[in-house]
Amino acid sequence: MEQVLPIIKSRTLETPTLRKQRTAERKSKNEPFFGRVFLFKNKEVRMKKLITAIGLFCSLVLPAYADKLLSKQPTVPAYSLAAMGCMILRECTEGVEQLTVDSVLIKGKEFDAFREEIKSILAGLDKLGVPVYIGPSRYFTPRTVGLYKPEYNRFYVNESLLQDPREFLGTMRHEGWHVVQDCMGGGLKTSFMAQVHQDAEIPAWVMKSTRLAYESMGQSRAVPWEADANWAEEQSNVTAQRLEMCAKGPLWDQMRPTPMTMEWLIGCGWMKPQEGYKEYAPNKKSDYCVEGKY
Repeated sequence: MEQVLPIIKSRTLETPTLRKQRTAERKSKNEPFFGRVFLFKNKEVRMKKLITAIGLFCSLVLPAYADKLLSKQPTVPAYSLAAMGCMILRECTEGVEQLTVDSVLIKGKEFDAFREEIKSILAGLDKLGVPVYIGPSRYFTPRTVGLYKPEYNRFYVNESLLQDPREFLGTMRHEGWHVVQDCMGGGLKTSFMAQVHQDAEIPAWVMKSTRLAYESMGQSRAVPWEADANWAEEQSNVTAQRLEMCAKGPLWDQMRPTPMTMEWLIGCGWMKPQEGYKEYAPNKKSDYCVEGKY
């Protein structure tokens, strides 16, 4: 049965209770500048001093005030979809830091057992031009610890996971696998994402736990893709290897797609007809068979 792609792919922690919705951050204050004017008996001297004072004000105060205006962040409720969308669009950037293979964020001793695989995943993503950002928890919904947005090819991890390197690696594998799905669905220049494994190839316990987690949030349509990524989350170095393959060329030329994905790729003209599959007139989604975001 053909599935409709959810817009955002995210990893959630199955905590027993949701965090309480916190209040929106306080608006930054724009206090007016009040200057003191000195008066002089001599009119000419007074004017020169006034002009000098104005010049000093403009050179010292205005640049700092302009920077304050430029850096002002949109006001969005913390721990909300609006906050998450603001971060994805790169409009909310306060506290958001890009993660690289040389980042100090993963140089602590607690990351020693996980660093090499994390760096391998980051290297693969870098070759694909997919940046990874560490964002404050307030920019994520309560149960979301990571997300990948195929429309923008951006990857985000909740900063809270820096306290748990094992979960951090799991999220890197999970969200990295969504990038692999994006590669399999026609490449990163499109927004279509394809399952790499069929449901029957994924362990029953993974399917069950994924279904329980996402159905409880009203996201049952995301289960096939999320179960696929949850499987990858348990596999050492598999995400990094597939990202490297994706960087080399079309993923469907290097590993066999699922029957449904193969039909999609052949129908869009990206894959040659083979083994009983033939070109067909694409269905109502034919507009997606082009490079570009939808």
